[in-house]
Amino acid sequence: MRQSVIAALLFVLSLSAVRAEEVDRRHELAKLRTELAAAYYARGQYGVALEELKNALNARSDYAMAYSIQGLVYMDLREYDTADKSFQRALSLAPNDADVNHNYGWFLCNKRDKFTESLRYFTTAMKNPLYTTPEKSMQQAGLCATKAGDLKAAEDYLRKSDRIQPDDTQTLLGLAQLAYRRGEFEATRQLLARHARLGTPIAEALWLNVRVDRKLGSGEADSGFAKELKTRFPDSDEARRLAAGQFD
Repeated sequence: MRQSVIAALLFVLSLSAVRAEEVDRRHELAKLRTELAAAYYARGQYGVALEELKNALNARSDYAMAYSIQGLVYMDLREYDTADKSFQRALSLAPNDADVNHNYGWFLCNKRDKFTESLRYFTTAMKNPLYTTPEKSMQQAGLCATKAGDLKAAEDYLRKSDRIQPDDTQTLLGLAQLAYRRGEFEATRQLLARHARLGTPIAEALWLNVRVDRKLGSGEADSGFAKELKTRFPDSDEARRLAAGQFD
């Protein structure tokens, strides 16, 4: 009798071990396929990315990150309703996952113009102690709070991001734009100088330089920043505003 019980227990344990191995195998396959999909997405190969995500979800239908990357792909394809469903599915499976929350927050802010709502998801991402890049969500929360008109919160988020990663051009430009809106033109110039040291100028930064120079009484229609803006970015919105004299 005892031997029969022991044999039955050993059978159950071995069966459980086999099942656990199968679950682990499917998880690793889903993870690998999702990572491949993310790489294809980054290169703009959306069809291949979606195929890899299909493979990932065939391996494990509850793999949250696959749905999150799927949301990003559909977002870039401008299929926003489908993207939203993918993001929502990811959140239902992993409501506290930092990357899942960050991706949905970015989508809401930049593609749905739901600036205030997006902050909820960035905040959830930032609160996750396992999140390795919280400054990324701090930065985006700051930029979206700016769009929402909450300039105090925007500066708080961007300052925190700047302390963690002090040489991020997007954060510096965001802080410079806030300083300009507060009328702190010398601070704006200093932030733009930091921004300029980090790489090739962009239209937004050149345009802000033109405007702050005018506020400080040192700007002319054909200043260096204005010339560079017209030369580098002749078809930009900023160049058109310069030509029209729409400085504010």
